[in-house]
Amino acid sequence: MRKDITKNDVNMNLVQMIATRNLEEQCSKISEWLRHHYNLDVTGFFLKEPGKILSHFFIETAPQNIAQDLQEMLHRMYQIVETENTVLLFTKKDEKLEPISIKKGIGSLEPIGMTIPLGVLGRSIGTLALVSDSKTIRDVIVEILGRPSFVPLISTLLDNAFSHELNNRKIRMLNLYQTVSSSMSYIGDLRELLTTITGIVTSELLCEESSVLLYDEETNEFEFFTAFGKTGMELVSERFPADRGIAGRALKEMKTQVVNDVQSDKDYYYTIDEKHDFQTKSILSAPLISGNEKVGVINAINKIETHFFDKEDDQILSAIADEVGLAVKNARLFEYVIKSYCKIKQGHNSCEGCKRPLKSWTPCVKHLGLC
Repeated sequence: MRKDITKNDVNMNLVQMIATRNLEEQCSKISEWLRHHYNLDVTGFFLKEPGKILSHFFIETAPQNIAQDLQEMLHRMYQIVETENTVLLFTKKDEKLEPISIKKGIGSLEPIGMTIPLGVLGRSIGTLALVSDSKTIRDVIVEILGRPSFVPLISTLLDNAFSHELNNRKIRMLNLYQTVSSSMSYIGDLRELLTTITGIVTSELLCEESSVLLYDEETNEFEFFTAFGKTGMELVSERFPADRGIAGRALKEMKTQVVNDVQSDKDYYYTIDEKHDFQTKSILSAPLISGNEKVGVINAINKIETHFFDKEDDQILSAIADEVGLAVKNARLFEYVIKSYCKIKQGHNSCEGCKRPLKSWTPCVKHLGLC
């Protein structure tokens, strides 16, 4: 049964929700409001990010089995276009939640929940799921179908939260790009630079460890060039075949790999974990490429809070990988010039005691301050 709602209650809750810009926090506030005023047991959201296929599932204060069943049911519904914008009831059948179209009538059906499409200006943004006893669900159905309800307001609030999060994400990406670019400009030594980059990756992606593996084309091997984290530091200078592991797949396919259950992945290379008494649970592995040249791989290991690397993590590491790939190629080109032209022209020790005038056209000018 719906609880009495005073005008002050509505205004106070509305002001708080309008002021909320974080998507997860907004879902939490809306859930609390719905549960309080409609005596609901569980509320859940399956939200689509604007312009993307990516979906977000959010649920609070629900038994684990209900939460999992609800997520699976909503995910199945999204595979069927005709159910996406339809109010549906659902009941439990053979230990699974099954949606039933409300157009068929309620009849003697004892629903335990319902799904409600959410949208703004004709654009779908997701689905709201409500779980309670049969009578409460019937009352909510009557309200939604009988007169204007809370659905448009909730849709607008969630859409606004999405917009704020997207703007914050753009600002974060810009700040991160500036940080990485600044590091590229001010740090001359490649190992020091990549150690700094792995530190940034670990901090930004909230993971346990990160590492840069450089590709040796002659031996077809990866070398742990630098890393951030206790185990990663132990691995520096170690090598393993470049056609093995999830890192090997990332380089081969030249595509970032997101694996949140490493143990079940067919390419999981367990040898390194066993040797160093470490357990890789999740990994994000981005190839380092410059043009068509394969340079190596940058890895983020074991997401800490959510335990799952997501699309945003993928975008961040891929953007960093583009910069790192170029930096490594430039460093290798510089080393090649030093070992060939510079030594021929300046003598065997020219690189150690470079005496060239400032503004020399050769690459060694980059290191004049270190000579």
